[in-house]
Amino acid sequence: MSPSRRSSLPPTTDSRRPAGVAAAALTRVATFVLLIAAGVVALLFALRLTAASLGWAFSPFGYLGIPADHGSRAWLLAGVVVALAVLVWLVLRHGEETLWLRGAAGGVLVPAAALARLVEDAACLHPEVVCAAAELRVRDGAPGGTVRVYGRPLADPARLAAEVEPAVRERLARVLGVAPARLVVRPRILTVPQLKRYLP
Repeated sequence: MSPSRRSSLPPTTDSRRPAGVAAAALTRVATFVLLIAAGVVALLFALRLTAASLGWAFSPFGYLGIPADHGSRAWLLAGVVVALAVLVWLVLRHGEETLWLRGAAGGVLVPAAALARLVEDAACLHPEVVCAAAELRVRDGAPGGTVRVYGRPLADPARLAAEVEPAVRERLARVLGVAPARLVVRPRILTVPQLKRYLP
């Protein structure tokens, strides 16, 4: 992909996100709170059901100050359901990491998955690479992560990593205008019987 074909997107990046796009930290916090809340609710109901199956009158809800009448409990349960629904929406709505690329006419959000495919294509240009798999994250406005390259039999893994890494970094820097934050190439040399599983 030559620079002349990207004239509408100059190779400059901006870590600022457009309006309506949540930060990655919000997604992590929402996921953490959702998991904790779901675990607590499941534990409380498990305790109540276990006590009921043994014929005991024990209920953990009484120790939490939850009203005993059914109307109050119904309203409380409705509030919990709404809160959990909001958390689920936050997780699903902003779960994918993106990089904001500023252009002459505004900008565009590039998913980390698209950047991973770009990295995999760049790694596969090496004649000793059979295939590649990249896992990228966006940190402080720059991509980074791990690239697993699967080399042909008898290839030198150290030389393969040393040659693929600068090529992948150069490709990302040329497209995005910023060097990767941290990019690690992990080579794996295939045996002859393994080749058929990895060949495209």
